[in-house]
Amino acid sequence: MSGLTVVIGYGEAALDVLRHLPVQSEHADVVVVDPDAVALTGAIANGARVVRGDGRDICVLQHAGVQFAARVVVAVPDDQEGVLIAGVARNLNRTAVIVAAVRESANQDLFTRLGADEVFVRARSVR
Repeated sequence: MSGLTVVIGYGEAALDVLRHLPVQSEHADVVVVDPDAVALTGAIANGARVVRGDGRDICVLQHAGVQFAARVVVAVPDDQEGVLIAGVARNLNRTAVIVAAVRESANQDLFTRLGADEVFVRARSVR
């Protein structure tokens, strides 16, 4: 898939999702949104542009270009925040493919109803 991909949250979940999506790396236009400077440094090292900020903030999402994106990946640590972000992303861009990384399988249907086109259920780590 060509076009802009906006990744909201840049950790293991995002990397897992990105590994499963068809992205032409030499032509990929990826913007990562995350509040953590260390995560953003990793994203820059992988060739992405970055926006430091909270993915729940509509202004941050607009600055990242969600309204123009071909694909939006929501991979934040908290499912409830992820649902909110997916809903806002869908309102900003009706045509983007929205992919969500979900921690609890029970939330999969909620993400789908609120605009996610694809949902990856990630196993929670047991402590």
